[in-house]
Amino acid sequence: MNPEEIQKKYFNPGTNGYKILHYYYNRYKDLFTNTIYPELDEFINQIYLNICNITLWEKIKNPKAYIIASIKIQCRVQLEHALKMKKRRQNEIKIETNTEEEDNSNYKISQIAAENTFSTVEADEIFNIVNLFKLSLKENEKLLFNLLIDNISRKDIAKMMNKNINTVDTQIRRLRIKFFSYLKKNGYFYEIFRKYSKE
Repeated sequence: MNPEEIQKKYFNPGTNGYKILHYYYNRYKDLFTNTIYPELDEFINQIYLNICNITLWEKIKNPKAYIIASIKIQCRVQLEHALKMKKRRQNEIKIETNTEEEDNSNYKISQIAAENTFSTVEADEIFNIVNLFKLSLKENEKLLFNLLIDNISRKDIAKMMNKNINTVDTQIRRLRIKFFSYLKKNGYFYEIFRKYSKE
């Protein structure tokens, strides 16, 4: 799938991908505008560039579901970076009030260098990790994982898998813990995944 096709189907106004991006940006607008994305277009463009760097399209049976899932993951990753930047800026203000001007200048330079920590390569890596994780699953787990990626409701999943909702909830919980462990093992540990750790 080429970049023009991705933009036309998922990033132009009126598409499902654009609606997700628009909703997510507006939901956290105060945070984004004060950290890394003053405008919606900048937020959308960064995620578009990250998605375009994914190189596994020919191996994906359902590109639509994966692009939408990748957009959602990217939204959360960008939120994570915005939160980290906000925290860094708060720490910077504290340090500025307690150090000399020369030290402040050096600190600011190091912070500016540290702010661009997210590489577009990470989008491709996350995509690869998700697909490798799927290969480790049993068929019924893979089906459940795909249904979750497609945002199918728990009630509909129970109906489709011919199971009661309590059983489905238990299986979803186990699958999320398994996914979290897999991500952590491969070096991906964002705050958004913390809720899937074993309690």
